[in-house]
Amino acid sequence: MPTDIARFNGIYGDSKAQISHDYLQSQLIVPRQRLTNWGLKPHLHENLFQLFFLEAGQASFEAAEPIDLKTPCLVIIPANTVHGFTFSPQVKGRTLTLAEALLDTILQATPGVLVELNSVHILSDFNSEVRFADLLALEQQIHEEIYSELPGKQLALNGYFKLLFVKIFRLLQHNRRKEESPNRALHYFREFQKAIERTAPFEKKISQFAQELRITQVHLNRICQAVKGKTAQQIVQAHTIRKAHNYLLYTSLSVAEIAYELQFVDPGYFTRFFRKQTGLSPGAYRAKAYRNDAPLKSSKPGLPDWKSLPQTS
Repeated sequence: MPTDIARFNGIYGDSKAQISHDYLQSQLIVPRQRLTNWGLKPHLHENLFQLFFLEAGQASFEAAEPIDLKTPCLVIIPANTVHGFTFSPQVKGRTLTLAEALLDTILQATPGVLVELNSVHILSDFNSEVRFADLLALEQQIHEEIYSELPGKQLALNGYFKLLFVKIFRLLQHNRRKEESPNRALHYFREFQKAIERTAPFEKKISQFAQELRITQVHLNRICQAVKGKTAQQIVQAHTIRKAHNYLLYTSLSVAEIAYELQFVDPGYFTRFFRKQTGLSPGAYRAKAYRNDAPLKSSKPGLPDWKSLPQTS
């Protein structure tokens, strides 16, 4: 049977930590003398914000789906985000973990930066203005300051953090401009994704999403086809199925409870929708996944396995 997703008050494996407003941890990820990969199983930290600075080696990141990482890279993980990692024995890097309340305090004067950091980001495209080495050097300075007892320690940490977050923010903005300048469609598609996140299944028609974006429904469908090869309606459905997948595999909620968590009008409607999209009822999907403990093949011809469910991003 599935179990609830692992939750840790402190860093991975630490469920007894007492999280204070100024909770802060910096750790090394060092190569290991072993032949097989290792990692962190899917879990979450309800009140902790994390940065993974991966310098070298092979790694994959698991959130909605496994993503192979290209090192060097920076992975940004907001609080209350289910995530996991698989590392090769040669992986090398550093992690920085701080209380969400501390992050809010540091960035209280710059809410735009705080909002930007409230999403998962994987940064591997650096530039001459913001190099990976610059970010890593700041993390190393923070690490040294954390474990020192020098005068003005808190002031120094505050300054290092602000500089680190400003550089990350600039890099995010630079990458967004680079992506959107040749193709305005990406901007509309991202705004459509954000709108889907804020909306219960079937609460809005595609025409309403388009109206909010100030484009036509035909234009929105054309954008979705160009970016993802799917209609706008298929994008919405894929997002709902992905959320249902996470509840079914990572929690012990009943099918009825999941239906209401997803804001379906009743469990029967949720079951019919799920079966239409995957070829399996929610209960059968969950049972098969945990019985086989292997990639779940749908019984509906042409559908991908459970690790390749339709994605919205």
